[in-house]
Amino acid sequence: MSLREAVTEALTTNPEILQAAENREAVEFELRQARSLYLPTLDLEGSVGIRRLDSPGRRTLGTAGNDLYPNDVGLTLRQTLFDGGDRRSQVQQQAARVDGASFRVLERSEAIALSVAQEYLEIMLQAQIVEAARSNAGFHQQILGDISQSVSGGTLTEADRIQGQERLLSANTRLKEASEDLEAAKIRFMRLVGKPIGKTTNPGSVANAIPRTVEAAIEQARRNNPRIAAAGADADAADALVRGANAPFMPNISLEGTARVGDDVDGSDGYTSDLQARVVARWNLYRGGRDIAAKQERIRRAGEQRQALAVTHREVEETIRDAWNQRAKRAELASMLRDQASTNARLVSSYREQFRVGERSLLDVLGAQNTRFNSAVLAQTAAYASLFAEYRLLAAMGGLAKTLKTPTLEQGDAYARKEFRVPVADAAPSYERLPSRQTSGAPMDLLAPVRRN
Repeated sequence: MSLREAVTEALTTNPEILQAAENREAVEFELRQARSLYLPTLDLEGSVGIRRLDSPGRRTLGTAGNDLYPNDVGLTLRQTLFDGGDRRSQVQQQAARVDGASFRVLERSEAIALSVAQEYLEIMLQAQIVEAARSNAGFHQQILGDISQSVSGGTLTEADRIQGQERLLSANTRLKEASEDLEAAKIRFMRLVGKPIGKTTNPGSVANAIPRTVEAAIEQARRNNPRIAAAGADADAADALVRGANAPFMPNISLEGTARVGDDVDGSDGYTSDLQARVVARWNLYRGGRDIAAKQERIRRAGEQRQALAVTHREVEETIRDAWNQRAKRAELASMLRDQASTNARLVSSYREQFRVGERSLLDVLGAQNTRFNSAVLAQTAAYASLFAEYRLLAAMGGLAKTLKTPTLEQGDAYARKEFRVPVADAAPSYERLPSRQTSGAPMDLLAPVRRN
């Protein structure tokens, strides 16, 4: 399985991504609920019962003692004509939330793609370490054979044989550990992709997709990173709620129509038919300062979202700078370690020949081989770390899936703010901010003038 095939499989089947996609669709239906506020409501009501009514009119008619058996059915139609912008703000808030959920699908896709790339490279690295450890164990097996011959010939002692056996056991232990690490990486890969990796292919470098400077990479991340985009959508949603907080200060005007028929309704004997249409205006004049406090709360929530956006910007920039540094430094380290491993390989070969003629001690050979093995493993590890840093850079810039040419779910399409004309959040909106500190007195102390006297 190639890396591209693995990422494609993960992006279409991984439950974490599908969970984010389900959430996006759920928020879309929340948007549909908000849009329904623009449409009329139609309610059907029916009732049947018994009533005894003693009123001046019925006493005059001499029917005060007669029971009524009211039964009626009615339709009520209500259409809001003006609500101070509350419906509009709810639609805009939910549209922004839809886009935020869309960007979180993309964010989760980029994160899963990066995790797949990490485990894919880890499997390739651990496979190479297993081969190196197997070769190291084979070397120690050969050395132990040489030692046994030397012990038989009297040039080495039994202590040397024991030392060779100990080094062979240590090499076999390292081989076992490397094999366990390889299997662990395959298990993690299976969790992400849902399929075994099979045969791997070298994914190669993606350096061509990386900008020439770290500043250019940061700028690209500001435009394309889905975490930043999601935080921006959250800020737009918070601003929409602030605009909606002005609605309680304005009247609510609605058109209401009722149609009602029944018998013995409203205390009157016999059949009644009642048709009514009216325009109703409701305007709250005082609510104890609750609406002002609610608006200030929403202003603070909008400020909180802007700070969350700023935090996201800094975290993404930190990731890019760290990956940029890791990419360069690990590549340099890998080059140095490869040179060291090459030198150590020649040194081991030379020491082994000298050991056979008695010019080098057993410790010299074993020490040189240990250094050779460690430097080779470290060189491979550094090389893969540098390669992974490239993929990490692309993910932070929001372009890993695109670079790998892997499709993302349709739920990642952030269309709603454009569709419903949601204003883009200002970096520093001019909201009127009232002091937030609260005291234990009443919010509006009507006796304050008396107390001062």
